[in-house]
This record gives sequence, C-alpha cells and structure tokens, in this order.
Amino acid sequence: MRKYVSLILGLLLALSVVNLGSAQVTRPEDLKFPPLKFEPPNPANFRVVFANGLRGYIKEERTLPIVNITAIIHTGSLYVPKEKAGLDAILSECLIKGGTRTRTGSVIEDRIDFLGGTLNFSVGERTAMLSMSVLSKDLDEGLDLFFDVLMNPEFREDSLKLAKGRLIEQMRSANDNPSQVLAREYEKVLYGDHPLTYQETKATVEGITQADLKAFHAKYFFPKNIIIAAAGDFSRDQLKNKINKYASKWANKPLSFPTISKNFPQPEPGVYFIQKKINQGYISIGHLGIEDTNPDYFAVQVMNFILGGGSFTSRITSKVRSDEGLAYNTGSRFTYRWGFPGTFAGYVQTKSETVGYAISLILKEFERIRQEPVSDAEMETAINYYLESFADFFQSPIGTMVNFANLELQGKPMNYYATYRDKIKAVTKEKVLEVAKKYIHPDKMVIMIVGDWEPCNKGSDKFPGPLDRLGKVHRVKLLDPLTGQLVD
Repeated sequence: MRKYVSLILGLLLALSVVNLGSAQVTRPEDLKFPPLKFEPPNPANFRVVFANGLRGYIKEERTLPIVNITAIIHTGSLYVPKEKAGLDAILSECLIKGGTRTRTGSVIEDRIDFLGGTLNFSVGERTAMLSMSVLSKDLDEGLDLFFDVLMNPEFREDSLKLAKGRLIEQMRSANDNPSQVLAREYEKVLYGDHPLTYQETKATVEGITQADLKAFHAKYFFPKNIIIAAAGDFSRDQLKNKINKYASKWANKPLSFPTISKNFPQPEPGVYFIQKKINQGYISIGHLGIEDTNPDYFAVQVMNFILGGGSFTSRITSKVRSDEGLAYNTGSRFTYRWGFPGTFAGYVQTKSETVGYAISLILKEFERIRQEPVSDAEMETAINYYLESFADFFQSPIGTMVNFANLELQGKPMNYYATYRDKIKAVTKEKVLEVAKKYIHPDKMVIMIVGDWEPCNKGSDKFPGPLDRLGKVHRVKLLDPLTGQLVD
C-alpha cells in the first residue's frame, strides 16, 4: 500500500514541476499580474451624530485590541489676538498638564501611562487635536479621562508658569536656525502684519493668564464645534452610547470667529537678504500661491511635481543637484492652508559663493515650464505618482477617519477622495502649461536669502556678483524674539 501511495505522490510532484516550468518566464517584463483595484471608502458609511450635535466618523477595526480616538476642534493660532500671541502654544502645553476640576495633570498622565496608553494635545493654525490611544479593555476609563480633559480643563497656575518659562526659553533661540528664520521671514514678507504671521514676545507670553486660557477654551470647545474621529476594537453602537453619555451633558454656545482679512501686501520684487555668519545660503524664491479649493489645484500639483516637487525626477532637482552638484536640498513647493492662499517657492541650500548661480538656475526652470510643454514621460511619471500614492490617504483606520472629519470641518465636498484620481487623470500637458503661466509670476519674485553677505554677493565664476543682478536688494533686519524690536 505504501508503495502505491509513494508512486501517486511522485506523479503529483512531477506534474506540479512540469506546470511550474511551463509557467516560468525568463524576463521580468514578461511577468503578468492582475490589475490592482482600490476604491476609497465612503465617508457617509462612517458618519455619526452624537448628542448635542457632536459629529463623528467612527470605524470598527478588530485586528488589534486597541482604540484610537481624536477630537478635532475648530480653533487655532489664527484666532489668538495679537496682544495674546503665544496663547496657542501655552494651551498646547497646559490642556493636559494643567489638569481638570477633579484631577491634576500629573494624575491624568500617570493614569494614562499605567494603562499603557497615550494622550496628546496640540494646537495648529485653525484646528486643535486631542488624541488618545488605549487598550480596548480600558476604553471606559480612557473615555472618562479624554472627555474630562476636553470639557473641564483647569489650567492650574503651576503648569502655566512652567509652560511660559519653556516657551520663553525656546524664543531665545528663534533666530539661530537659518531654515526656520527663512521660513518665518519669507511668510512675513508675503503676508505682512497678519494673524498668519503674528509672533509672540516675552511680554505677550507673560501676560497670558489662567482666565485667558479658560475664556479661549469656553469660546471654542463645545459639541457643535468639534468632530470626533475614532477607530479600533469596539462596537459602533456601544461607542456611540458611551460618547453620548458625555456629550449630552455638554452645552453648546453661539459660534463666533473673528473676521480675518485676505488682503495681503504686494511686496516689491527683488532680493531680501538676512545676514548670518554662516558658510551656506538658505534660499526661497517665489510669491503667494493658491488655496487648495482652487479649481486648478490638481493641475498645479502635477505641474509642480514636474518642476521641483518630484524629488530626483523633477527639473530643479535634476538641474541644481544632479547636473551642477550645487545642493543636496532643492526643489519647489506649493504650500496650502485652510481658507487662505499658501505660498509658492523654489528653494535651495548651497554654499555661499554659488548662491547667485543656484538662484539663476531655478529662475530659468520657472521660465522654461511657463514657455514650453512638458514631455510625455514627465507627465506619465507625475500622474502615476499621484495615482499610485493615492492609497496613502487610507494607510490607517484612524487616519482615514481624521481625513473624513477634516473634509467636513473645512467644508470640502465629501466625494473629494472618490473623484481625486479622475481629476488627476484629467490633467493634460496643455493644462500644465496653462497653470504654469497663470500661477508662476517672474515679475513678482521675492528672493529671500539667509547667509553671509560678502561671499554671497561676490558670487562665483559661473555667476559673479553682485546680487542686485537678480533685483533690488533689501537688507532685512531681524527682530529680537523676546522684545519684538529690531536687533542692533
């Protein structure tokens, strides 16, 4: 019997080897795979409304015994009055550490640590986020801590004093990092004196009180101004009931935001130079950009990928880094901010004597993409990049829920992701040329440089100085971060 079993097994093995041999290919390009198909989830399938109008996007995910929950509050640094600049940073530090009416900050942090969870809070430009992660078995206690911090912060004086001290110490070195100075001063030139560019001083920070923090919290933290994102090991209905227990006791208030101007200065084109005794120049070249609600947003994304946003494949990187060897860090970017135009910039970091030459190369690439169609190969690479990275929006369940919550908070269409790939595919070479001409303005270029004046102005054999060959030179004086006054 064993003899026959062995014979049958041998025949089956031989057949499988033959079949494998017939399926083998000799070259990688001959490999055939079924097409990958990914359809984004529908936000409507995850949306819930809790008590008192608290909105949410929640997804059951039973893979791991963990629950992640984030509260996204419509508030941020943009709504902090100039005379209270720094309040957003203090709020970030004190919402948890300052404790609640019934718990000190150390009690809250110790308990979260004991549970093996995390609890973090941060304030951005127009949104603040409180995020928690706990084991599903500890969800009830986690939610109690989470909503206590969200609803009842006390901002105790000891935590407030420490937060002020830390922020003031950080401010002392605000002018030390060239890349941070460049980013800050570039925005100040483009946006002017505006809530987008307000900077705290020692006086504004020291003037922030517990009452200020409580008033700011009371103004913006209530159910109708918050969206919850949650994902993890829970029952959707049970989680809704648990959250309703807190939301039902939380009163709403009239929603009021300060009016913020969209009128920005028209800075004089030219070179804006900030003196620092360093051996490299840090450079941004550009002007105000567009909002991400602009109908041309997708075409601008594709255009900028080809120009300088596509890493090693982009034109600026290829020219400035690969061909000329002038810089490791170079490219272009369109930044975006909710409700306001972002900035457009070509950027480079290069040794002092090649600052002018690197700038001239970037300006030539700006002009080239405005004057001639891009190639078919460049279009294919750019389009494929956005199509193939599309799934990154949905890398994690909690990230997906946060993305959906932000769509609703910012008033974007809820089919944004459903139509995303079609809008990318619809971009043509002709459209890329059109938006390059429309949104890149050579006559409005602000060239900001942080570096050492003498070697930068002298230049090199390939682009000898002076820098005023690139436009009128404006010498920018930095402000003392503690006083807000000009540095001597």
